[in-house]
Amino acid sequence: MKYAVTISVLALLILPAIAFGQDAAKPLPDAPSSQSISAGSRGSTELGQMEADPPPSSMGIDTVAPRAPAVRAGISFEDKVHYYLTETYFNPGALTAPAFRAGLRMANPPGKGATQYPSEWRQGAEAFGRNYGDAVAERVSFQTARFATGVITREDPRYVPSSSRSIFARSFHAIGFTFVDRSNSGHPMPAISNFVGAAAGGFVGNAYLPAGFNDVTHAGQRASLRFGFAAAGNLFREFAPQMPGPMRTFFILTAR
Repeated sequence: MKYAVTISVLALLILPAIAFGQDAAKPLPDAPSSQSISAGSRGSTELGQMEADPPPSSMGIDTVAPRAPAVRAGISFEDKVHYYLTETYFNPGALTAPAFRAGLRMANPPGKGATQYPSEWRQGAEAFGRNYGDAVAERVSFQTARFATGVITREDPRYVPSSSRSIFARSFHAIGFTFVDRSNSGHPMPAISNFVGAAAGGFVGNAYLPAGFNDVTHAGQRASLRFGFAAAGNLFREFAPQMPGPMRTFFILTAR
């Protein structure tokens, strides 16, 4: 649990910093040369033509923060099914992320002393299988409850990137989107599916976790952590276009 909380907090702090570093590393534009200055003496006709038709290389490019393609307004039930299947099952992280979490859980079992995870949840291949199954169950429960709730409440599950160039505004937008997202028609609405999905992911473990970890208190803690993971996921989606490729792949395989 401690490692999971640490990873979630680090994701909330590191992802914007990574994007900021990528933007800061961009080269500054060259100073105008004497040839460029002399070009200002050209006839007014040619200058007017240049102003009317800007160079193609400067059109549609955000030099501060390259943006991902905009999410189109409106989503059908078939689109929601496809999104749910892709996010839950048909991606590499569906297999690797639960394994990564199971390894962390075994390296730092919840509880201390007499209240620690029992040995069958801490040692050996069987313990890894139990923790791996728990991670898969929590992940699938979150996504399934989120999908079902989104269908009922007519909520769009897709993340909509910020249009701002400010790293702070983009971070605030990503975290806020965990609480208020968009309806099928693109209007803001409470992110009910995130709350229901987090609750489902937190309470599913009560059916099989060892004694002392299958109560309402621990379920609430797991639900809160799952909601934090959702916020971290939005931050990743916001800043992923500016992240280095290897780091982006690492997050996809371990935290998606």
